[in-house]
Amino acid sequence: MKNKYWKGAAVENIGPAHIRQNISMQDANRLCFFKSGFIAVVSDGLGSKTHSDFGSNVACKIFIKYSKKWIRKTKKSPDRFINNFHKYWVHVIEKSGYKIKDCSATLLGVVCNGKEMFLFRLGDGMIVCLSDNQNILVSDKKNGSFSNITKCLGNVNSREDWQYLKINIKFIKSVFLCTDGISDDLENSCEIDFVQDMSDRYRDYSCKQIKLDMKQWISNWPVPRHTDDKTAIFITKRGNV
Repeated sequence: MKNKYWKGAAVENIGPAHIRQNISMQDANRLCFFKSGFIAVVSDGLGSKTHSDFGSNVACKIFIKYSKKWIRKTKKSPDRFINNFHKYWVHVIEKSGYKIKDCSATLLGVVCNGKEMFLFRLGDGMIVCLSDNQNILVSDKKNGSFSNITKCLGNVNSREDWQYLKINIKFIKSVFLCTDGISDDLENSCEIDFVQDMSDRYRDYSCKQIKLDMKQWISNWPVPRHTDDKTAIFITKRGNV
């Protein structure tokens, strides 16, 4: 998938534990390119919730749909985006007949309009933006914490649970989003290097080659006894150096 300025791919792999238990993949993702920018989103359904796979898929579909409208607005309010996105997600879940509490999911989203980039995070996983100026890491690793509570989409929408960043894309080279099935297995301080290796390797790759290579390493994840679903999206500027 690509446009004149960006190229990239999205891949996913169901966790070994879900295969053994005959459980649907609970991660979801969407990647959409348009004339000068892109929209990327990944969502991880909470494993303890009965219909979290439905919740994560709905979250990704709505994020893409609403972002396309929001990005055309002259004044872009992140608070309004977050509130309206949540209301829309709740509406679709309730209309389906499922209970909100059974569809909980995290969300990581990036919206790029060709001039600016908007990052949204609710819950775990990570977003990395490689830059000629300053690299950006957005994550929710609970270092030194015994808390196992994951912030997620649910009945109540707390703005304090969301992280939002607006950045100029002038110096951005590559963007990477992934669920915690990948980010939690990366050692602290290694996240940037992990994405930098991809950026260097995929510089001259076609979108098809990027997808095939990502699918290969995500399907052969080297961490022993890993069980979780894994989802990743990588986008890089065409002609990235």
